[in-house]
Amino acid sequence: MFKSLYFKIVLILLVFILAIMCVVSTVLLNGVSTYYTNAFMQQMDEQFSPASSLYGELVGALTAENFAAEQKTILGAYASVLGIDQYRNYYVLDMDGTMLSGSDAELGASLMLTGNMLSAMNRETENRRLGGSQYADYAVYMKNGGTECIVYVKDSLGEMNELNWMLFSIILQTLFVGILIAILLSFFLAKAITSPLQSLTRSAQLIAAGEFSHEIDVHSSDEIGILTDTFNNMKNVLQNTLLEIDGEKTKLETVLSCISDGIIAFTDSGAVLHSNESATELFAAEMRRKFSMERFFELMDIPLERQQRGIVLNADVSAVEKTDDGTLIFRDKVYSGRVFDVSFGRIHYLSENVKHIGLIAVIHDITSRFELDKSRREFVANVSHELRTPLTSIKGACETVMEDPDMPAETRQYFLDMALTESDRMTRIVSDLLVLSRLDNNRTQWKIETFDAAKSVQRLIEVMRVDIEARRHTVTFTAEENLPTLTADKERVEQVVINILSNSVKYTPEGGKIDVSVTAADEKITIRVADNGIGVPEEDLAHIFERFYRVEKSRTSETGGTGLGLAIAKELIEAHGGTIAMESTYGEGSAVTIVLPTVSALS
Repeated sequence: MFKSLYFKIVLILLVFILAIMCVVSTVLLNGVSTYYTNAFMQQMDEQFSPASSLYGELVGALTAENFAAEQKTILGAYASVLGIDQYRNYYVLDMDGTMLSGSDAELGASLMLTGNMLSAMNRETENRRLGGSQYADYAVYMKNGGTECIVYVKDSLGEMNELNWMLFSIILQTLFVGILIAILLSFFLAKAITSPLQSLTRSAQLIAAGEFSHEIDVHSSDEIGILTDTFNNMKNVLQNTLLEIDGEKTKLETVLSCISDGIIAFTDSGAVLHSNESATELFAAEMRRKFSMERFFELMDIPLERQQRGIVLNADVSAVEKTDDGTLIFRDKVYSGRVFDVSFGRIHYLSENVKHIGLIAVIHDITSRFELDKSRREFVANVSHELRTPLTSIKGACETVMEDPDMPAETRQYFLDMALTESDRMTRIVSDLLVLSRLDNNRTQWKIETFDAAKSVQRLIEVMRVDIEARRHTVTFTAEENLPTLTADKERVEQVVINILSNSVKYTPEGGKIDVSVTAADEKITIRVADNGIGVPEEDLAHIFERFYRVEKSRTSETGGTGLGLAIAKELIEAHGGTIAMESTYGEGSAVTIVLPTVSALS
């Protein structure tokens, strides 16, 4: 309470009133005292001047035998002129200061020597007023012939003191009334000043708590009104600024959360300052423990070390790329079975109103690109190998024929047939590669039509009848009744089915059994081809639809395969919005299941 502005304003006004009253009372009292004493001295100077009648009569009375009694009578006659009363008396003294006569014999008997009295005893005529004395006196040396005396007037200042006390009482009463009025006025004034300030304080507290809806009403156009209006404007500007900052923060957090790259910011002490969702998921296990900059360097195999003088590279400069803006990039870092490029840059941040420089890491997942590059390299190597094999055979056959002009016709025909066969195989490889290229680049020309899938599959079995009978296989075909029609590229679907049937015929030992079925469910048609052939080892099933992948190199070469048939089949089926899968037990047989929507995605 005593520290409040309200109390201080009231106290200041009270002190101000007290100070004013004290100054006024001092001036008044001193003025009265000065006026009274000056008036006394002036009155005495006039009455006892050598030219005055009183002075002449008193000097003339010195010739009388009993001059003291004579002078007393004269002074009594002039009592009103001299202002003689109960507070002021006159005395006739000898040159030793002893009273000869006077208006108050009792007080005269106990007169004390004063400066003016001593001056008169020394036959001097000067009278002085001593400041601060409790009386006022006036002594006149008189001489006539051989007779000398001192006429002495002394005022006890009782009248002045009574007047001063009366003034002091009036001042005290005025002071009391003034204090009451000042208190009332100061309360109103303090209320008028502090109420807007209290409103500003409450509003400031609400703003500090994040509440900006409170508006302060402006009731005046003075400085406080201007301050209130300025505060309202400041509140609106601050609210808009905070909304903009919050919007930018939300935008930044949204951007960071949507970025697939992991982002981690570290303080200059190595602690995690911020991490987005991708980074948190990547290092989830580490984040639950004490995760730091040093631990990050260790996990990602980054040759950096945090020292007191900064981040230091602990490797050859060739191990890192450095951009013009100082960003460090480390390539192909492996963590948790994935490959990353890690970039480092500086980040400025505030902590306890002190600027710091931290480190920000951007973790870019390049696993797909890395695997794509790896697949591309493998693909080029496989293509080179697949094309080199028939070319080597063709070259060998041609060289053999050219080196032996006298070669028997039967032998020559054998080598020429070999060259022709390998040429056909190379043509099939190139043709399959062109098909895959068109599928990869979405340049395949599709011919969508509606047809009966069961009849189409049954016709394909008849097309393969010669090969089936040549290997003495038994083929059974079943189809559900009332199958829905299939809307798709008939030629491409039949190409896939022919490929699957051909594989079953080729890789099933003579006298084998092949079951073909066509069923429908949930607006999808399922074509299944199962055999009791040699099957596929379990470790090869995951790769069976990869390009140029062969379970046994020699087995595929002997049957004229290119290693692209199943890869093409998978691309064609998936382009229609379907799926293809293989189940197999090595040595017991395989089953390929094709599932197609009744209306292809291509339509």
